[in-house]
Amino acid sequence: MTLVPKSFKSFPSVYRAILLLSSLLYACSSSVSVPPLAPDEIAHIEEIGNYPHVVYHIEPGDRLEINYPFHPEMKQEAVVQPDGKISAILAGPVTVAGLTTTEVENLLKERTSTHLRDPEVVVVIDQYAPKSVYVSGEVGKPGLVPYEKGLTPFQAITAAGGFKDTAQAESVVLVRTGADNEVVIRKLNLLETVTDGTKEPLHLAPHDIVYVPRSGIADADLWVKQHIRDLLPIQPGMRVTP
Repeated sequence: MTLVPKSFKSFPSVYRAILLLSSLLYACSSSVSVPPLAPDEIAHIEEIGNYPHVVYHIEPGDRLEINYPFHPEMKQEAVVQPDGKISAILAGPVTVAGLTTTEVENLLKERTSTHLRDPEVVVVIDQYAPKSVYVSGEVGKPGLVPYEKGLTPFQAITAAGGFKDTAQAESVVLVRTGADNEVVIRKLNLLETVTDGTKEPLHLAPHDIVYVPRSGIADADLWVKQHIRDLLPIQPGMRVTP
C-alpha cells in the first residue's frame, strides 16, 4: 500500500508528519497490524535516518555556503526553498533537496563548466533548518519536539508530556522515512524502559513520528462512554459493567 505521494520529500517536515500520521491511523483503523521492531532491522533503520552528524541529505530551510576556490567572486550563501531549490550564480535554479553536499558540488561543477574552466566547488551547510520529531497519541502534550542528537523515543514522549494513564507503552509506533521515500513503520515496546530503565534499541532521527496508542482498557472505557453512558439516562447508584 502506498502511504505517501511521490513528491513527499519536498513537503515541509510538519506536513510530512501529519500526512504519515494520518496514513498510520488509517492503517490501524483498517486492522493492519504493525510489526514489532526486530534486532536485525535496527542497523538499516538507523542507516536511513537523515542525521545531521552522519551522511546528511539536504532539506528545505538549510542554508548552504558555496565557494569556488579559484573564483572568490562566485562565493554565495543560499537558503534551500520549500520546493527544494536554490538559485546559484551562473547555474540558475538548482534542485538540491535530497542531495549530499558532495552531490551538489558535482552538480554545480557540471552546470558552471560552460562558463568556468575546470571549476572547483566547495559546498558546506552553514546552518541546518530546525529539526523536530512529531509525538502523538496518548501523551500529555502531542506535537513537535525539537530534535537533538541521541534523542530516544521515550525521551521524546517525556518531552511531549509523558504517557497518559490510557497509553499502551508496550506498543508505541515509530514511523521513519528514508531515501527514495522508503517508509518504515515498527512497533516498540517501551514498557520495560518505563518500569526498570531498560535501554532503548535505537535513537530517533529528524522528522520521525512517534505514535502512542490507547490501551485496550481505555478503548473499552471510551466505548462504554460513547455507547452507553452518553445514551442512557444513568441514575445515581446504577452500575454499568463494560
